[in-house]
Amino acid sequence: MHHSARIASLLVIAALLVASCSGTGTPSATGSAGASAAAASATPRPPKDQVKLPSVVSTELNLASLIAYAKDYFGEENIEVTDFVLGSSSTLRAAMIAKEYDFGLFAFVHDPIARIAGSPWKMVIATYDREIFSLLVRTQLKDSVKAVADLKGMVNLGGDPAAIYTALQSGKVDAIAGWEPITSRVLETNAGYALVPIWDPKSHQEWTGSDHALALGLMTREDVIAAKPDLVKRMVNAHKKALDLIKTSAASALADVILGNSKTAEQFAGLDKALVVKLIERIKPGYGSGCLSKSGFDVEMNIAVTYQLVKQPITFQEFGNTTYAGECP
Repeated sequence: MHHSARIASLLVIAALLVASCSGTGTPSATGSAGASAAAASATPRPPKDQVKLPSVVSTELNLASLIAYAKDYFGEENIEVTDFVLGSSSTLRAAMIAKEYDFGLFAFVHDPIARIAGSPWKMVIATYDREIFSLLVRTQLKDSVKAVADLKGMVNLGGDPAAIYTALQSGKVDAIAGWEPITSRVLETNAGYALVPIWDPKSHQEWTGSDHALALGLMTREDVIAAKPDLVKRMVNAHKKALDLIKTSAASALADVILGNSKTAEQFAGLDKALVVKLIERIKPGYGSGCLSKSGFDVEMNIAVTYQLVKQPITFQEFGNTTYAGECP
């Protein structure tokens, strides 16, 4: 790639990553989740640990947790997820730093931001092993915008999923940083096309320099690990079971699981099953075992430092705790 093109590509990556940290609105609980009835046992279990799980609306980030909820893998680990708390990632990060939540689903960059701010976070399991941001351009520009450089001077937007979809569809903006389910909605309605389809292995390699990245995961704080190591282990175990199911099941079967539960189906409101199946097929190759990848960490840390998304780098050992999900070979 020519130097100018490489610079343009990296600038777009930076813009997309900054978009991952933005968003509008305040957190909103999607409702109290009822625990499924446990079978009678001769030795009664202790009361379930109740956990609220904050996150943004991102299928890549949330799918393992949604599967774990719908299949009651949390219940099997004596955990009740009482709420999926949805909001902007920066607001939710502040709440977790303030110890309002013990766990959260977050993109890579929030871990070093929190640590540098004095709250030592740890990723304890990776929920997705690739970057998720595709560059989507409104359909009317398909003949004129064929490369990233063609977007110079046009209006680009990242942020709240509902807002950016509407803005692209109405022509208020020319391009957006999209992830799922927004990407599938844009493509299915022909509101836009993927100039950079990050789910494509060649595009991922070109734009990140690797075929994988430690992009998304379940985060907690060091004080939680110290005080409740068994709960952390069980939270990780529930997600491991879900990741195993994702890897070994057809997309249609996974769609049946999440759409068959009223709580998990909420994150796919307005999408029919056929589109949800397409969506899952598109992102399914990005799921792994949950192990933390040192090389994937290096990809993300390099981008974060190069584009000053963080004030300074942190180490892999500071970033994650591999006790529960392991370090990738």
